[in-house]
Amino acid sequence: MFPETTTGIQNSNIVIEDRHPTNTSDHTLVTANIPMKIDKTSTQLVKIYTRPNWAKCDTNIYTSTLKQELECESRRKESSVEERIKLLEKSIHKAGKKSIPKYRQLKSLKTVGKGIWNRKISEASRDSKNAHTLWKRKINSHQNADTEKINLTSKKRKLRQLQRQAYASKKEKFINDIMQASQKDSKTFHKLVKQQRSKHDTNTDILYIGNKAFEGEKILSAWQTHFETLGTPNFDENIFDLERLELAKLQNKIIPELDIQNKEITKATPTEIESAIRKLNTGKASDENGIVSEHYIHAIDVITDEITDIINQIFEELDVPQSLKNGILTPVLKKEKDKTIPGNYRGIVVTSIFSKIFETIIKDRLEPELFPSQNTLQRGFTEGASSLFTAFIVSETTMLYKFLKIVLELLTLDAEKAFDTVTHEIMLNKMFHDGIRGDMWVLLKNIYTNMTLQVKWGDQTTQHVNIQQGIRQGAKLSTLLYKRYNNTILNSITGSHLGAKIGTICVASPTCADDIALLGEPQDIQAMLNIIEFHTKRDMVKINPEKSEVLCTSKGKNYQQKAYTLGEKQINRVDKLKHLGITRNVKSKVNTDERLKTGRQTIYALLGSGLHARTGMCPLVLCKIWKTYVVPRYLYGLEVQICTKADIYELEKLQRKIFRQFLSLPERTASSALYILLGAEPVETILDRNMLSLFLTISRLDNAIEKKILQWELEIGKDFTESFINRIDKILNKYSLPNPKEILENPPSKYKWKNMLKKAINIYWSNIWKEECLIKTTIKYLTIQENPTENPHNIWKAARNNQNDIRKAEFKSRLITGTYIPQTAKQNCKIKFQNILELSVPRAERTLSTFYGL
Repeated sequence: MFPETTTGIQNSNIVIEDRHPTNTSDHTLVTANIPMKIDKTSTQLVKIYTRPNWAKCDTNIYTSTLKQELECESRRKESSVEERIKLLEKSIHKAGKKSIPKYRQLKSLKTVGKGIWNRKISEASRDSKNAHTLWKRKINSHQNADTEKINLTSKKRKLRQLQRQAYASKKEKFINDIMQASQKDSKTFHKLVKQQRSKHDTNTDILYIGNKAFEGEKILSAWQTHFETLGTPNFDENIFDLERLELAKLQNKIIPELDIQNKEITKATPTEIESAIRKLNTGKASDENGIVSEHYIHAIDVITDEITDIINQIFEELDVPQSLKNGILTPVLKKEKDKTIPGNYRGIVVTSIFSKIFETIIKDRLEPELFPSQNTLQRGFTEGASSLFTAFIVSETTMLYKFLKIVLELLTLDAEKAFDTVTHEIMLNKMFHDGIRGDMWVLLKNIYTNMTLQVKWGDQTTQHVNIQQGIRQGAKLSTLLYKRYNNTILNSITGSHLGAKIGTICVASPTCADDIALLGEPQDIQAMLNIIEFHTKRDMVKINPEKSEVLCTSKGKNYQQKAYTLGEKQINRVDKLKHLGITRNVKSKVNTDERLKTGRQTIYALLGSGLHARTGMCPLVLCKIWKTYVVPRYLYGLEVQICTKADIYELEKLQRKIFRQFLSLPERTASSALYILLGAEPVETILDRNMLSLFLTISRLDNAIEKKILQWELEIGKDFTESFINRIDKILNKYSLPNPKEILENPPSKYKWKNMLKKAINIYWSNIWKEECLIKTTIKYLTIQENPTENPHNIWKAARNNQNDIRKAEFKSRLITGTYIPQTAKQNCKIKFQNILELSVPRAERTLSTFYGL
């Protein structure tokens, strides 16, 4: 509990304090004076600027003021780029002050709890203090204080009662706000729901770098030391092969002098700038100058020409101002990691908004040139693709090798600080050999020269840290540059013809950003590891063998376990591993227990004990929270795995249980009634929809490796029953939709497919539920709405968002589902029981034990 600097705990002065007059709990205060050696810290109030309220912005005043400012003489081209950007941001703030009330006011945040206080509590607190004073006075004068004690207890109970009422009112208001926002204001709805999420304090009072501890104000210097070390290249010849670096440096010196470098950058157009501004994400944190995306978006017509002019000046001079090279880095703790170790944090950088626009334009120009040479197995940071595509390749390869009874190993590699250790010289050299020439190459070099960061921790920031290696996580160009950096490794593996294949399609190294997986037979895996070791040493990148894992996903006929090494260290062999959020095991089965645990934990973290209508929360709102926040986590990745009927039953079972709690209905309620009342989809349909969504996405991607896999599976026919295309065929037949071949050859538009699928699903379940309503007597009066999987029953649709209406709707739901037992039924049951009792047991022998059947 106490650090090693604590001294004299045994001599400490421990005192049990008297109960405070307003203390309504069962606990009292204990104080102890403990001598300790600690560094003195200065306590400061957290000072921040209020975010501009853009809903109250007078757009006409904002744009007209900004236009006037931009027309001033000081904006001429004679000024440097740095000065022009500063003047532009100054003009933006000036326009904001004139058009937005209380624009960027400095406010102080005090560290206070979320307690409540009102006039009644204030009066009750005063009465409790007075009663405590009278009681204490009698006790001190050794008089009988029984009456005063009773009075004090009464006053405390009254205070506690008022406190509980206030908390209940606060909770009721919060619930009403969520219900109202769920219908009218989606943004507020998500904001309120996220407030319910469990909050873990990621800030720490101590950091350890090696064996050295940093506390108090020294934590800031610890962060600075950590990121300075991370941003400094390691030239240890025992770890890396420096020949590639020396060659890159030599070539990079010669490149600017080559004739092929006489290629100027095409001037930016207002259309390009406008497109870049529209791509900015809104609602994000401001940059170090207090600018947010909305500043540019709300004045896009006025500000576009000025930004175009400034960026063209950069293209002409090839001089990137220092303000575009700076950034604010915030350490973000990785999931389930020790928060006292700096290496367990991911550094997320906030760059200036102007820098985002500038880098977006460069990225949009580079991507068309670089995309054709990108390895097809790299699915990270690629338009139209996602991490599920990588998982899809792994799953289909595993299923095929199981079907063919061939041994297949899956090996996942862990890259250490992948983004933070990219060597600038090697990166720029690779860009040149990838075809980026002329002034654009020089511009990229200037962007990554003298790059600096400031680390933000709490309300303080460090001095500028010089970054000599690494690309900023959060900057627009970083994703593109990283893909090019590890493209060499993927090309080498593909070119070696090692590893797994689906037909003639090489699927040896499916990759998502820095997550590289190796698939192959045992004789190929070690060779691929040797290729990776060779290139990572030359590229000065580290792979951690201790965190890398290998799993046999298909044992085939004659499986013999082999050990694999990276360098001199052996790769850990496991029975299950997690790859891209999906747990893989030896039998390639879905980990249902883990899914159920995730679903329960997520919904209880969001709603706590409020999983039923009696708390005042409308079941439709609860269902929306379930579908929006829980289902994506609960069922993530199952579209690329094979779910058995038993798996779907268990997943469905939890969803039905949660829905019964939402509706406050008993266990005996018919399952179909839950879905009809809430207008929800069964898990079976959600999985079908997700699989079809993935299938349609792949179908629209020409020349994608995933589409080639589907076409190959289509050609081999029905023999490979567990293939993705055969499973899709069954789903399409189930909903009477076109066959997979038609969709692959001529994929429908998103809008057309969405309507087609929605209609098919509603018809399918409407027919099933109508039959159930005819068979089951408990739901024979339950009418099925039009489009039942997305349209709640009128009982709940007509209920207003208040507790009285919700209680009425709950009562109606119990009546219509046959789960409410009226008094007449209870009386008839009682009469029947008495008749049976009279016939079977003589009156003289009737006892309580007889009644209970004991």
